[in-house]
Amino acid sequence: MSELNSLYINVQIKKEKLEQFFRAKPHQAGMDDNWRQWWDSREMYNKEALIAIPSYRSETNRAVLDELLRDEYFGAMEQYDTEKLQWTFAALNFSENYYEILSLLAFLKHLAEYTEGGFSIIYDWMWGGDSIMAFVEFEQGKALLEAVSESTQLAPGLIEKADKNLEDFAKILAGKRAD
Repeated sequence: MSELNSLYINVQIKKEKLEQFFRAKPHQAGMDDNWRQWWDSREMYNKEALIAIPSYRSETNRAVLDELLRDEYFGAMEQYDTEKLQWTFAALNFSENYYEILSLLAFLKHLAEYTEGGFSIIYDWMWGGDSIMAFVEFEQGKALLEAVSESTQLAPGLIEKADKNLEDFAKILAGKRAD
C-alpha cells in the first residue's frame, strides 16, 4: 500500500466571499487544456484518459469540508486569519490516488472564483519526500493546475510555508487527541 499524501490549501479571501463559497453547491468542472496538461504530466499505473472530472455530491461546499473535519482518519483542520484575510485548510492524511483527488481539484477550481490568490498542494509531507501529486496556484479568480511533480520545481518558500503550517496543525491535533 502506498502512503497517503497531505492536502494543504492557503488562500487570500475575504470572509464574506469564503462564506459565499461555503454556501454554494459543488460545481461540475469542465474539461480544458489545463486539466489535460496536468493529467498528462502525472505518472501512474494503469493510467486512463481523463474524460470527465467528477465533483462532490454534497449539498454545499461547507458539507464537503465538514465531512473531512469530522473523520479523525483525515487529520483535518481549518483556520481563518481575520487580519491577513487568509483561509487555511489541511488534511494530514488525504489520498494516494489520482482518481480520488479529482473531485477535490474541481472543488479548488471553484474556490478560485472567490479568492484573491494563494495555493494548494497535495504532497508527501508526512513521509518527508519531495513528490507532489498536485499543485494549484490561485490568481485573479482562477486556479491553474501546475505540471510539477517535485517540490524543487516550486517557487522558494511555498513548501516551507506548507510544511510549517502542517507541523503546527499536527501538533494541535495531537494535543486534542491527548486530552
